[in-house]
Amino acid sequence: MVINTFIKGIFREALARKIILTIFGIISFFILILILLITNEAVRFLLSALEQTSGGNMKDAVILFQSEIISKTPLLMLMCSYIVIVSAFIPSMLKKGYIDLILSKPISRFQIVTGHYIAGTVLIFFMNLLLFVIIWIVISAKTSVWHFPFLYSVFWFTSIFAVLYSIVVLMGFVTKNNILTIITSISFFFPVTWLLYWLNKYFEQDTQNIVFSSFAEFFIKFFYYLFPKVWDIQDICISVVKAEPLPDNYFVSISSTVLFTLVMLTLAIYYFNKKDY
Repeated sequence: MVINTFIKGIFREALARKIILTIFGIISFFILILILLITNEAVRFLLSALEQTSGGNMKDAVILFQSEIISKTPLLMLMCSYIVIVSAFIPSMLKKGYIDLILSKPISRFQIVTGHYIAGTVLIFFMNLLLFVIIWIVISAKTSVWHFPFLYSVFWFTSIFAVLYSIVVLMGFVTKNNILTIITSISFFFPVTWLLYWLNKYFEQDTQNIVFSSFAEFFIKFFYYLFPKVWDIQDICISVVKAEPLPDNYFVSISSTVLFTLVMLTLAIYYFNKKDY
């Protein structure tokens, strides 16, 4: 009941702040680009070339094309857009008058934080669902290849957002400013976790490391395992869409990322409980 109330409140606030219109604008922009590309002769040539590299298999070519849609650059663009969209939820809740009204209700501060977190994640889930389903329909209708595993991207991209949103929630309580929340959250996502991801890839591929000292390597790996592995989760998403074996470190990537998310939410709840509004 409490969660439903917060979900409705988040959607009402999103409508009031024109966030829903912004969401549909972003979705329409991505879909328009996709439609323009998919009907372009150059992209048809690209699909033909991909088909040749896939041994003449059109289905493999479409899967390869879909995997590019959920690659790291689109992930970066999409998640940064989402962070901007949800960054104002907590700071606006903490405004004098509004927070007094919320705290006067018979709900705990734990429920307030978790309610906002779940509501924001649900909002982005529906946005992802709309975006990926329409993209999937457009590609499938144009190519006559209906590759259902592409729709699993909805779950994986929402999961990645849920990780980042835990940081947004914590920073929203700490800074009470949506601009600072955006800057810190996006900076953590890119370049911090992105650099750690690629540096760890370098250490895995180059066993005879000659660039970094042993201390620097330990320092980098320490923070790599400490921080969420959102880019590794994107690799898992690609593997699922391509129906390939999961990366060797998939369990560590998922479990450590879930643990980080829980720690961020715990800190947000602790900070909110300690503050006197």
